[in-house]
Amino acid sequence: MTESPFLKNRWYTAAMASEVDRQPLARTICNEPIVFYRRENGTPVAIEDRCCHRRMPLSRGTVMGDNLRCHYHGLTFNPSGDCVYVPGQTTVPPGARVKGYPVVERHTFIWIWLGDPALADPATIPDYRWFDAPGWGAKSTRFHVRGDYRLIIDNLMDLSHLAYVHQSTIGNYAVAENANTRVFRHADGVTVVRWIVDQAPPPTYARAGGFTGNVDRWQIIDWKPPGYVRLFTGAAPGAAAGQPFGFTELETDTPTGGIGLRNLNLITPESETTTHYFWGQAHDVKPVTAERTEAIFQEIYKAFMQDWEVFELQQTTIDRDPASPTVDINADAGPIACRQLLERLVADENRTTRRAVAAE
Repeated sequence: MTESPFLKNRWYTAAMASEVDRQPLARTICNEPIVFYRRENGTPVAIEDRCCHRRMPLSRGTVMGDNLRCHYHGLTFNPSGDCVYVPGQTTVPPGARVKGYPVVERHTFIWIWLGDPALADPATIPDYRWFDAPGWGAKSTRFHVRGDYRLIIDNLMDLSHLAYVHQSTIGNYAVAENANTRVFRHADGVTVVRWIVDQAPPPTYARAGGFTGNVDRWQIIDWKPPGYVRLFTGAAPGAAAGQPFGFTELETDTPTGGIGLRNLNLITPESETTTHYFWGQAHDVKPVTAERTEAIFQEIYKAFMQDWEVFELQQTTIDRDPASPTVDINADAGPIACRQLLERLVADENRTTRRAVAAE
């Protein structure tokens, strides 16, 4: 039995809801080729992207009612993956089916469960309500990154890089040199909190908040496995109330006179070295208008385009020499905590799968 490098009994973000319609959509998630489409009533479907007859990708087929017809010989599959029709014969061969996946539409995204369907509880989908909550402006997009999904998690859990990669947008040297940082390990996640107190705001914050003097800046970064990172970042004069460290909770309201932004990241492995990176920005800066939402999105989008380049350059270096040594520094405490928990969860899941197979 080949062990999976990925968690399977977790929800993954598979697509933006706007990407899935009556035209089949092919997408690989954790090395599994999957085709997505919608039933006539609009609910999403996900089945294996492989006809069980001659291995033609079903994503090249045609949606007929609620079913999907193969482009090659016309075998037709229902939303569960069962073949329900074979042209030219009255019976369907035993075992004529492909894998079906539990799938849910929520918070403007399509979520898929790759593991045991009996464990697929929609209540465990991470909370990304800011994408569609009343009173919030939000916009999202998808990047296809030629890099290991863990590189993106590393990047988000250590924001000291803002001082160097993002000097023109959301970073300045204070974010690396003057940050007070704490790492909180949980049973099912890691939170990193950083405060930069009484320092000049970076360019994007100065423009968005109209600040003319120093501010207290916070960065609350919450990771849930396998690849869900939610950030509450912002700045306000006196937000830390004269202390070197302020609030630590992701759900905190933005202090009076400041700006608060929700940076929302849904990171889904395509393979060991490629990633579907769903990324978005949400805000409740009043007044919430389409123009302000677009302006904030574009400001932060510039920064994430800079990160995209970093991920792919890292992966190129890794591919060239996977065994090259690396060193850790203090700023790596958050990324290291995430990697350790993720490795343990994957190992535990593979161990459980081995036992189940051996018991059959």
